Formats: sequence, structure tokens, C-alpha cells
Amino acid sequence: MKAKLIRYPGRKWLKHEALWAYPNLRDHLPDTMLFSQQAFIDMIDKYKVVFVKPDLGMQGKGVMKVTTIKENGGGYVIRTADNAFAYRDVRNAAKKLSQLIGHQQYLVQQGIDLIRLKGKPIDFRALLHIKPDGNWRFFGIMGKVAAANQIVTNYNSGGRAIQLHQALELSIEESHEWEMLIKQLSGQFARAMKKSFPRITELGLDLAIDTKGQIWLLEANTKPHYKLFRHHSNPSLFAKIASSARSIRSSGA
Repeated sequence: MKAKLIRYPGRKWLKHEALWAYPNLRDHLPDTMLFSQQAFIDMIDKYKVVFVKPDLGMQGKGVMKVTTIKENGGGYVIRTADNAFAYRDVRNAAKKLSQLIGHQQYLVQQGIDLIRLKGKPIDFRALLHIKPDGNWRFFGIMGKVAAANQIVTNYNSGGRAIQLHQALELSIEESHEWEMLIKQLSGQFARAMKKSFPRITELGLDLAIDTKGQIWLLEANTKPHYKLFRHHSNPSLFAKIASSARSIRSSGA
């Protein structure tokens, strides 16, 4: 099936390639490659931390984090949801990843130095729906704080919702500039996605802010969950989102 006919493009690589075609967006896209042992070796040589994630997958399942260790002679630590594996030699680490992955298609992605709250990493979900006039409606943004000792922020891994101003440790007024910046960038991503996949009608953009203030797109979800928005500062927003999602999904537009 041609990419343009896909309503819910699920493969991360397909979406990454589509967005990478827009030079104005590349500064917000982590360096990403299809996984191979050599691709991993090249990436971990460039970045202290990389994430190895399934090309087709949801809710953070199957994601692995690899960290370069400088102390005690150096080495590499692979962390999965349940285990950790340490290797001195990068090629042995690459072989272990291949064993863990098996025959699935995976990506290897630059690790982003996320902002943290009390030592726990935070990322964000921006939610957009297509309007009847073909423009995108930006509903808002919510933060996700990772549970203790977890490598992903997802709900099913114990992550919890947090409002933008709380995540940034600012007042609501002070966080307004950040929200406008995220809204503008989210619109750029949404319009680019729509050009590549004209049938999409919803987007949940998983965004990150690094410790230098750079905004990154970690993933674009085309049939997103929106339970996070139950915790938004606007108590009526969740009902509006739910009604919009029902209308869009029932119409098959």
C-alpha cells in the first residue's frame, strides 16, 4: 500500500523519513537509523545515550536504552523494561541487541538529555485534530513524568500526567510563551505529516525539551490516546477532545 493511502501510518521509520524531507524540521528530529549492529556502533560512537525501539510498536513497549559508561574502564549498559546488561566491548553490546530484537525491525535513535523533575525525565504530548476546513486544531499539551527507574514515560509503565507549567517549574503565565512555541512547531509538524499522509485526521506528538531548551519530536502518533488531558487545567477540554475524536473516527474521513 502506498504511504499516501495509509490513514494510520504506524511505522516510525516511515514517519521519520517523511518529516526529514523538510529541512526546516530537521533541527527538531533526533538522529535516527534503521537498526543494524553497525548502525548501533556508529550511533553510540556519536552519542553517549541511544534508544533502540521497535519500528512498529506502541506505549513504549520493547524500547531499550543504551548508555556509554566512562568510569571503571568504560563500557556499555543496555537497559530493557526488566533487565540490564553490561559489556566492555561495543561489538558484544551490538550482538546482544540483535539477540534481543530477533527478526523484528528496530530503529536506533539519538538519546535526548530530557529536562527532569526531581530527577525523573519528562516528555510531552501535544494533541491536534483536523478541522472541517482542513486546518489543524491544537488542543493543548500535557507532560508525562517517568516512574522511578523507568526508561519511558508512558502511562502503562507507571508514568503520570503533569501540566506544562509544573513540568517547567514556572507559573502558568510564564509557561505561556513555551506553549505558543510548541503550538507553532506542532502546526509545522502536522502540516508536513498531512502532505505525506493526506488521510490522517489526528496527531499526538510526543515532544521533548532538552536541558538546553531545544524542542524535539520523539514520535508522531496518528491515532493517539488522550487520557492525559483529563488532568489539563481546563476541566472542559477532555470532553471536547473526546467528542472531536468520536466524530472524526466515526466519519471515516
